[in-house]
Amino acid sequence: MLYMFKISIGSLALGLVLGAILAPVFPTQAETVLFADTFNRADSRNVDATLTGITDNTGEGFAGDDVYTHAFIDPNNAPPAYGVQDGSAGNGGGAQISGNTLQLAVGAGTSDAFINHNFTNASILASGGFSVSVDITTVNQSSTGQGGSFAVGMSLAEAQSCEDAYSGAHRYQSAFANAIGDSVPMQIVSDFWVALRADGALVWGGAPGTIITGVTGLSKTGTIKVDFFCSGFNSGSLVNYEMFYNGASKGTGSFTWSGPGENYLGLDARDNTAVGFDKAPRRGAACRRK
Repeated sequence: MLYMFKISIGSLALGLVLGAILAPVFPTQAETVLFADTFNRADSRNVDATLTGITDNTGEGFAGDDVYTHAFIDPNNAPPAYGVQDGSAGNGGGAQISGNTLQLAVGAGTSDAFINHNFTNASILASGGFSVSVDITTVNQSSTGQGGSFAVGMSLAEAQSCEDAYSGAHRYQSAFANAIGDSVPMQIVSDFWVALRADGALVWGGAPGTIITGVTGLSKTGTIKVDFFCSGFNSGSLVNYEMFYNGASKGTGSFTWSGPGENYLGLDARDNTAVGFDKAPRRGAACRRK
């Protein structure tokens, strides 16, 4: 099955030395999907009204209306009403499933969504890491301030605290408000984040104080994927990663977990119409163990 959002695990190549800033390579073999979502379900402003399209091997036993939480969303679009957003950018944009696509930042304002699971499964450590991939298929605008992103390495409180994707006092990422080469500002609560910006730049960074990295000259849509190599979820534990865009490696690096056992994962978006997370060409978003 092909997904638009996926988190997966599988066996790591032998001989990987944590701490080496070398391009890690996963062997070609079957991967186990921990969580995936094709978003192939009925149109709704409640993005997880049913479990249709969702593969859940996290152990959470999700029910409908139980999978995602929006830390920042237009109050009219929020549960339990799930109504039409009010058009005020200051209090958040909307979120919806439309045409088998997850749309965030619907209308005026930004919005986000995090999965209600802490991805510290023992199977991740047994496999030596995990992979996160997401397809970003539609963005209306074309500047540095828009696009779609995901972030990892958050506590539940950090994931719940996030606000406007550009100017919030707490944010998943700093791709839209800061430039490549800038230092990550103190407002960022995740340990690692990546965004495909609407200016065609793949931009990524870590916790506050680290330097924002990026690759320019790409499209504003496509598949972003990160392979994470880790041996623990303790505070200070090292994580190596390799970054991909449409299957091509775009960079490697490392970061450390800022807190013990904290790996909530969130999606974030900014646009004046909507950012689509969808299957083009029929892929998906997922988290897998390697």
